[in-house]
Amino acid sequence: MELKINEWNESYKQRDNYIFYPHEEIIRFISKYIRKRIGLNEFIDICENASQAKILDFGCGIGRHIKLLDEFQLNGFGFDISAEAICTAKNNFDLLGLTHLKEKIVEANIIDLPYKNGEFSFMLSHGVLDSMPFVVAKKGMHELYRILKTNGFIYFDLISNKYQEDKTSDFEEIVRTQHEKGTIQSFFNDERINSLLQNKFKIIECYQIEKVDLINASGINSRYHVIVQKVD
Repeated sequence: MELKINEWNESYKQRDNYIFYPHEEIIRFISKYIRKRIGLNEFIDICENASQAKILDFGCGIGRHIKLLDEFQLNGFGFDISAEAICTAKNNFDLLGLTHLKEKIVEANIIDLPYKNGEFSFMLSHGVLDSMPFVVAKKGMHELYRILKTNGFIYFDLISNKYQEDKTSDFEEIVRTQHEKGTIQSFFNDERINSLLQNKFKIIECYQIEKVDLINASGINSRYHVIVQKVD
């Protein structure tokens, strides 16, 4: 299984993935399932004991969603396969005076995680499970299942194969552009999503968002946004 660790480290060295602002669907997930913000320091808990819930950002990159969870006064943790990303995240936390977050992020492989069974109540990610070979993503979902509490929720997104240029590539392509060069782009349809879940999760929400470039008429991006719940 090609994990492309060197390629991801190089990508972060090139600052391809220096994303500082949270993804809006992550904010939506937190606000709908965990805790809603109603003031600068006022919140309404959507789930019971939200303050005690441990939340995992898998594939956390340079830590933008760890910082967001901290702003919601939630207990967020994260890991990434790239040592370069984790080092950058920790340096940024130092600069921002968020040193308490440094110990909450680690370099780790999604198929062999350093967490206990049932440790997390919620998980979230953006642009992660479709940035690895499908066989790795399936093993990763099995590992996420292990460390998620029963009835726990996961939000993730996946790029659709609807506008995949090379339909003969069997849903996977090596990225040739300078951005994330040499990494894997994996594409999904409904059947492939169900195969990823392996009957271990119940789909609570699944919707597709398309972004169309009306000026150049060449760029169309379509992504699945999925929320699942662990079932025994």
